[in-house]
This record gives sequence, C-alpha cells and structure tokens, in this order.
Amino acid sequence: MPYFPRLAWLLLLLLGAGAAFGQPATPPQRPFAQLIDVWTRQLDRVATRAEQANLLPVEIDALREQVADVRAAASAAAAIARNDLADTKKLLAPLEVKPGSDATPETDAVKADRIRLSDLAAVSESQVKQCEVIIARADQLTERLTKLRGQVMLDALLHRDVSPLSPDVWRQLGPQFKTAVQTLSAAAAAWGHEGLSALGSGGQDLTSLGVWAVVTVLLWWLGRFLSRRFGRGDAAEPGQRDRTIAAAVDGVGLVLVPILAVLLVGKLLAATAPPPPIDALVPELVVRVITFLLVVGLTATALSPRRPAWRVLPFSTESAHLLSLAVRRLMAIGLAVEFVYLVLTRGAGDRTALAAVGALILAAVVGLLTLPALSNRAWHAAPREGAGTDRPRMIGGTWWSIVRLLLSVAVLSAILFALLGYAALAAHLHNAIFTTSLLIAIVVLAHRLVGDLLEEAAAPDTPPGRWVRHRLGLAPDSTLRGQHLLMLVVDLFLLLLLAVGIPAAWSVDTDAILEGAGQLMRGVKVGNVTISLGNVGMALLAFAICIVIARVVRTVVRDRVLPTVDAPLPLRQSIDAGLNYVGVILALVIGIGVLGVDFTNLAIVLGALSVGIGLGLQNIANNVISGVILLVERPIKAGDWVSVAGHEGFVRRINIRATEMETFQRTHVIMPNSMFLQNPVVNRTYADTSSRVEIKLTVALSTDVAMMEAVLREAALGHPRVLRVPAPIVRFERITPAGLDFELFVFVSRLEDRLVVTNDLNQAILAKMIESGILDPKPVPTFKLHGIETPPGAAAASSKDGDAAAPP
Repeated sequence: MPYFPRLAWLLLLLLGAGAAFGQPATPPQRPFAQLIDVWTRQLDRVATRAEQANLLPVEIDALREQVADVRAAASAAAAIARNDLADTKKLLAPLEVKPGSDATPETDAVKADRIRLSDLAAVSESQVKQCEVIIARADQLTERLTKLRGQVMLDALLHRDVSPLSPDVWRQLGPQFKTAVQTLSAAAAAWGHEGLSALGSGGQDLTSLGVWAVVTVLLWWLGRFLSRRFGRGDAAEPGQRDRTIAAAVDGVGLVLVPILAVLLVGKLLAATAPPPPIDALVPELVVRVITFLLVVGLTATALSPRRPAWRVLPFSTESAHLLSLAVRRLMAIGLAVEFVYLVLTRGAGDRTALAAVGALILAAVVGLLTLPALSNRAWHAAPREGAGTDRPRMIGGTWWSIVRLLLSVAVLSAILFALLGYAALAAHLHNAIFTTSLLIAIVVLAHRLVGDLLEEAAAPDTPPGRWVRHRLGLAPDSTLRGQHLLMLVVDLFLLLLLAVGIPAAWSVDTDAILEGAGQLMRGVKVGNVTISLGNVGMALLAFAICIVIARVVRTVVRDRVLPTVDAPLPLRQSIDAGLNYVGVILALVIGIGVLGVDFTNLAIVLGALSVGIGLGLQNIANNVISGVILLVERPIKAGDWVSVAGHEGFVRRINIRATEMETFQRTHVIMPNSMFLQNPVVNRTYADTSSRVEIKLTVALSTDVAMMEAVLREAALGHPRVLRVPAPIVRFERITPAGLDFELFVFVSRLEDRLVVTNDLNQAILAKMIESGILDPKPVPTFKLHGIETPPGAAAASSKDGDAAAPP
C-alpha cells in the first residue's frame, strides 16, 4: 500500500480509538414515569410563556425548539415502546388459550408466563399511549407558536412610528443626533483606552486568530496559483467552459480571500471586548463589508465589464458596464447609509426622530440607486451572430421585464411607507429584495459553474475527461452521460436552497416549510401503508437494481450458457424471453415489497380490478397489456419502418395504449397496441436499416453479355451509397424473343436511400449504355414489351424496390 493511504488509515484508526475511549459513560436512564413528568412540566412552562405579551420572534423560536426537543424525545420513547410491545406479542402468541373443548390444559408455569407477558404488553401499550399524548400536545403547542410568531412578525412590520413629516420630529432631530454622537464618542474613547490597550498588552489569546490568518494567506497563495494556471489568460475567444472555470478561480482571489481577511479583522476587533453599542455595531460592519465584497466579486467575475471575452453571463458590453456600475454604487452607498442609520439609532435614549428621518433617507437613497440597475438598458443581451440590431434582446424575456417592473414599484413604495411612518416595513422590503436577488444570482452562477465543470470532466479532449475515462476503463472517445444525472441532483439541491432561502428572506416561517418537507420524507399513512418519499425512492432503487441484475443474468444465459446447450433456436429464444418476464415480475414484486404494500390487500385490489376488466374494460386492458409487451419485447421501436393491417410507415412513439405511426403521406395513424400482436407485422428495420434495390433490364439479342455485365457492375460500384459488403450482384436471368433479361441487385445502408439510389443507378446505366454503344439514343418506332411501349432492340429498364414503395 502506498505511504499516504497507509497514513490516512492510521489517522482514521487513531481518531476512532480516541473517540471510543473519550466517550463518557452512558448515564443511567430515568424511569418512564419520571420522563413523562419532566416532559409535561416542560410543555407547561412553554404554554405559560406563550401566553405572555411582548414576545419577540427570537424568543418564540427558542420556545419552539424546546417543544421540538420534547417531541423528538417522546417519539423515540414511543418507538422503543412499540418495539417492546411487538416483541412481547410475538412471545405471547403461542401461550394464548385456544377456545374449544379439545384444547390442552395449560400448566401453572405456562399460565404464569402468559400473565407475566400480558402485564408487560399492557405496560408497553400504556407507555405508547402516554407518549402519543405528549406528541399530540407538542404538535398543538408548535402550531400555536407558529401562528403567534406570524402574528408578531406582522404586527412588527405594520407598526407605525412617527412620520418624518411631523414638525415634532424635526424639532427633536437635533438633540437626538447630538446625544447619539456623544454616546458613540464616549464608547469609542472607552474602547480605545481599555480594549485596544489590553490587546496591545498581550493579555488576549490570539492563537485562533493566528490560525485564521495562516489559512487566509494559504488561500491567497492558492488563488494566485490557480489564477496563473486556470485564470483569464490572453485567449481572444475562450470557450464557455473556460470562461466559467476562470471566473470560479478568480472568485477565490476576488471574493473568498478578502472575505476571510475581513472576518479576521472582525474577530480581532471582537477580541478587544468593545463596550456597547460598539459591540453590536462591529458584527454589523463586518457583515456589510462582506456583502459589498461578495457583490463586487460576483459582478467582476460574472459580468466582467472590462474583459468581454471572459464574460460568463450573456450581457452586452454596454449593459454589463451599466449593471456592474449600478450594483456596486448601490451596495457602496446603500450599505454605508444603512450602517450610519444603525449607528445613530442604536443605544439608550429616545431615538424616534432619528429613526424616522433615517428610514426616509435610507429608503430614498436605496430606491433611487436601484432604478438604474432595474432599467432596460442594464439588461440587454449580447447580439447574436448574423442577427439584426434594430431591437436588442432582453435578458430573461418578457417575464423578467415584468418582474423588474414589480421590483421597481416595490422599491419606490418603500419611500412612501417611510414617509407614512412604517419604517420597519420599508427596511424589510429593501432587505428582502436584496437577499432574494443575491440568492438567485448565486444559484444561477453555481448552476453555470457546476454544469461547465461537469462538461469539462465529460469532454474527451480535456485532461479531466481523459482521466475519468482512464479510471473507468472507457475508450478515449467514448461518450459520458452521467454528468446529466449529477446536474439534475445539483439543480434539485439549488432549488431546495431557494425554496428555503427566499421565504426566509421575506420573514416567512421556514419551520413550517421544513416540517412539510419532513412530513413528505416521513410519509403519509394510508391504512397500514406509509407512503413517503424515502420509501418511494428506496422502492425505485430496489426495482432498478433488480432490473439490472435480471438483465445481467439474461445476458449471461443468452450469450454464454444457451449457445453451449444442444437446443433448437426457438426454444432458446423462448427461454430468453421467459427470463426477461421473470426478471421484470420479480423486480416489481420486490419494489412493491420495499414500498410496504401488503400483498393481501394488493390481491384484493387486483381481484376487483379483474372483475372490472371482465365487465367493460377488455379492450383497454388488452391494449395496455399489449403496450407493456411491446415495450418489454421490443418487436418494434421508435423509428422502425413497419407494415401492419394495411398501414405502412414509420413508428414515431409507443404509448401505453396506442402506437403513433407516420405514413409516407405525412399523416399520423393512432394504432391500438393489440393490432401489433394480433396481426402479422412486417418490420423492415428490425435487425438493421439496410435494404436491397433490384433493377431489371431487357436489352437487344445482339448485346455482348460480358460488356453488359461490366456496365451494370461499374454503375453500381460507382455510386457512393451502394454498399461494398454485400457486393452488388449482376445476374443474366433469361433469353427471350424480346431480348436478353438482366438483373442488378445492390444494397444500401439506409432504407430511405432506396428511391434516390434507384433513380441515380437508372441514369448511370442509361449513360453507360449509350456510351458503350449498347443503346442507340436516336428515336425509333416502338413496340409493346411487358405491357410497356419500348423501342425495338433497345433496353427497357424497370426497378423493383422490395415489397413496398420507398418513402418520398
């Protein structure tokens, strides 16, 4: 084993041993009655606290977490009690007294065991019911707290403070501003005297900050290395994959490293223990600086206003410049004004006037700076090659234009809300719109990045693609399709992120969303069957694994076992088809079993269904079962040229009840699936798509046979669509009073080429016969041959293209 894998295994063993020896001893479990009493008292305290007024959303969330902990503990205890009850009933079943006069009398020992087990079953059943009562009460409290939180959030948003239009606000503004500045100055002076001096004296433990600084420097070095290796070079026309990967690499240096540096400075400042209100303002400042750096990095990497060739998103150059400048200006000025607003409104004392005027200024600044970022000029798409320049295309189309209009209305309405005194509602609109836009931008860029990285790994001409094919043992030019499945998983994860993040940005209770998702995963109980996403996924996985195993067994038996058995070909084909049916049936049975469906109930449903089929659904059931057989046996497939029941054409789609055919006249025929099993079917492309073209000619009796055969063979071999294997066949068929009959058989790879090849061969044969003197092109009197007016002594050619005409 190489050195590094051995070292990794050694570290894992040491960590596992340390974890095993470092685990504390399991504390003794409490009696069940004591647990019920503890849970009941916890729920009583939560219910009492929920009835109090002036609860904050944070406090309500803490109460819901306590209720959730109690519910989880009760659910675990109920599961243990149910398992004990089931085990006890299994032991009790053989000891039950059977009714009847011929029952064997039970002994005292058996009776004592039966009574003891009955008592244990009664205790377990009682524990289950007590746990269910606790769970039901916890659910009621959770629903009550959820409604209370929503009401508290709504009241906070609709709370109306003093309006900045009031004269009293402007009279109080000066004194409140002076008080705020004095409070902040005193706090800053105390911080500089005590906190910064303590930091300089070395009394603080800065080990974690040193490690953070080392990690930041290493990431900065890694970003520079990756930028030189995979970053934006001097390529004039980089591909889409190159642009996305370069943007991701540059994002490490433009976004990640500065963010880590800002976090390091924030931790360093927090280590100095700043006094209030600076202790609350330092984290706010760090968050806003990180937000600004994130937006600057995203605009620089995705829009790339100065290097259009490396732009990831399809914006025009003018729109990229305008949107990047507008967003950066909005973030810089808006975040600065918002931080000043927080600085002036934090702290003790009356700050209502400052809050009212500050909210109005913040709403006006954000609203006016947001409009350029939402204008049509900032969302023009890059012109396509060869497209006109009369009307530029818009990014996102009509729907995104409507959304931008609604966002503009919402941002401007925040100014009106601030004027009326609804400062909290105006601030909530700004924060929600900004957070939603940032989440959508991050998800779009992550989708583009992951997709291009997967395409890079799947491309045969890239180092990752060659490495993947080498590790999987595939051919260098083989096609990989697994990246689409991985991309689907990533997209589902990103959609889940948006489904949780966007409601959270708008202060919607995400616990209800998560609870609904958890309910889907846990399942809904219908009778004795629990239907959940987890069970459905496991059932589909079990079905897919069984199908794969069945196909492997079928392939081995068909290709390796049956050829060694002395049996006729029809018997071997029947065995192969039987293995296919058995594999599918077993896969269905195992999948249904994993899903948790009782086969007794399933048999009852199938019995009722068979009665309905026998009464009035015979034709539908016949067609549906025929469709399943067609899909399993595949005697026909989409794209085949078939002829059945007087209809001929191409199979376009096989549905569960009917099959769609397209005739040569471009009409569609909806054929019931049972027609393909009850009637003979001619499938011209069942094994392959090649076909034979037959051309018959009659030439004069004086024609040189060898020369004629050479002319036909030369004409056949000169056509590019005529196959060389099988080789063209020229046959001298018979001698008749009218002349010598010849036949030419050629083979084409595609059935659709027959008409074209027949026409080309007729022209080539005619030209070569005139060139060699076999046919005289001068007009002569005609006579009737085989029902066709033909010049005497000349060749009469006819084509035979198989059992049916070729498609136009």
